[in-house]
Amino acid sequence: MDIIPLSEIYKSHRQLIGGKGYALGQLISQGYNVPPGFCVTTLLYDQFLDQTGLRDHINLELNRKNMGEMRWEEIWDTALRIRNLFLRMPFPANLKDALKAHCDHYFQTDSVVVRSSACDEDSAGSSFAGLHESYVNVRGFDAIIKHIQLVWASLWSDRALLYRRELSLDVEHSAMAVVVQLLVQSDVSGIVFSRNPNDPEQTIVEAVHGLNQGLVDGSIEPDRWLLKRSTGNLVKHIPVDRTRYMVCTDNGITLAPLPHDKAKTAPLNTGIPGKLISYFNWRITLNNNSTYPKILNGPLAIISSSSYSHDLLPPKKLTRLKISAVGI
Repeated sequence: MDIIPLSEIYKSHRQLIGGKGYALGQLISQGYNVPPGFCVTTLLYDQFLDQTGLRDHINLELNRKNMGEMRWEEIWDTALRIRNLFLRMPFPANLKDALKAHCDHYFQTDSVVVRSSACDEDSAGSSFAGLHESYVNVRGFDAIIKHIQLVWASLWSDRALLYRRELSLDVEHSAMAVVVQLLVQSDVSGIVFSRNPNDPEQTIVEAVHGLNQGLVDGSIEPDRWLLKRSTGNLVKHIPVDRTRYMVCTDNGITLAPLPHDKAKTAPLNTGIPGKLISYFNWRITLNNNSTYPKILNGPLAIISSSSYSHDLLPPKKLTRLKISAVGI
């Protein structure tokens, strides 16, 4: 129960794995094509805190002063001290052994993404998008361990602490699950939005050349397609000046100049955005499905097209598409 394969996630696990992990598990159970991996549950996070004594150190930092009375500078100092505690703390051998077995089974030498999945993030009343860290193109067991610790530490960033304070959440009892998932080195990546905040009758598809990180962190402006929610028919394509794309390097990812032939071409061919809307059949049932909260403009899925992918299963086949994440 400390580590759960994405393909073995059930409703009863939701409080242990956070929203992202749960949504990916639900998609797999429905036959969608999701890269393999596992979720490091909050139980393992809690064991890490208890076995290392880190929980006591965190509580000490949080109780130096009432958080409601702290200035931003004081919260920043507190967050930095907690982050350094996470990064300096040796990883307990028994927890490392459990993770090693799963990494060897799923990834061997393949690159992965290490993603946050906090249990209180992105509900109907809150959105932690961008507050917790995720990392792309992580390779090797030692690097995976390091980046799991980095994701855990991001639970205690100054931005995350401030946001939890604003929502009156119980900061001391916050917990972080982590999704570790095979990296899809995509040619094209995109996001399907459930609803256009400026027109509730429309859905939005955004796409870029290369990895999705440049799209989700805002460093690359995407092509945008506006479509009718009810039919998937194209309303408008809004092209952009395409100059850069995100690619993998030996030590992570980087922005690189976009080749001229790609710069002249939209990331998605004509007709593909509409097919995506048809493929993601939750567009009609979203608000009646407890898997996903009732959001107006959050991304439902990050889609990646690459030679690694194969034909998808229900409800319609769309070749070379893989759902690599679900934002909720």
